[in-house]
Amino acid sequence: MKRIIWTRPAEDWAQDQKIVKLDLPVLRFPVTRQVCIPPQLPQRPCDMVILTSRKAAEGFLNQTASIRELLQKAEFLTFGMETYKFLVSQNLKVRLIPVHNGKDFANALVLEIKKGPVLWFPRPAEPAFAIGDHLRTHNLEVHDIEMYRTEGIKQFEPEALKKLTSEPSVVCFASPSTVKAFVDIIRTHDDARFYKYTPAVIGGTTLTAAQGYFSDVFQAAHPTLQSLWDKALEIARQETTPGKE
Repeated sequence: MKRIIWTRPAEDWAQDQKIVKLDLPVLRFPVTRQVCIPPQLPQRPCDMVILTSRKAAEGFLNQTASIRELLQKAEFLTFGMETYKFLVSQNLKVRLIPVHNGKDFANALVLEIKKGPVLWFPRPAEPAFAIGDHLRTHNLEVHDIEMYRTEGIKQFEPEALKKLTSEPSVVCFASPSTVKAFVDIIRTHDDARFYKYTPAVIGGTTLTAAQGYFSDVFQAAHPTLQSLWDKALEIARQETTPGKE
């Protein structure tokens, strides 16, 4: 089977290792890193807090210990089971919305939330879907709180780059920023030979980003990491690298 390249940040490996099977031909090659942003909290106290990942949840609670009493009164809303379990373990009031991605989450929140409450939305600087903007178009009061940004890694060990470019591979992309970072690497270190790489992507925005550089791009059935891995594995098993089975 063809090799799979897993490009997610090293900071996410604790979560990713539950999905990625290292007994298969897999290369872990993070192409981005996450940089924490000191949160600027709104002056308006929150009635609800929207969270879309455990990472954002942990970062937000770590950075807001001084107002924990206020947060105990708020209702937290999420759609990820792992995030939900973490918030419950923190003795917070949590509502789980039964959807699978940010867009569906935003649409469900429009139906679930009546006009009036103040919502805080701790999020990455570049979210995959603009949940806050979507909710504001429906006249909900949402305050975005940037928690971290993603930036491309510029320096790599020569041996790591040699290994990366050594053979055709299926490459996993979980965000448009990861596509951009990987493209920059291939342009610089593999003579822009994009044809060597077959992308598996997590969702629509990442699909659009990848299609600007790669001829064949495959989207996961669902916008989850497990589905991304499953799609990459499916492609890898269908394609064979010369000299490998």
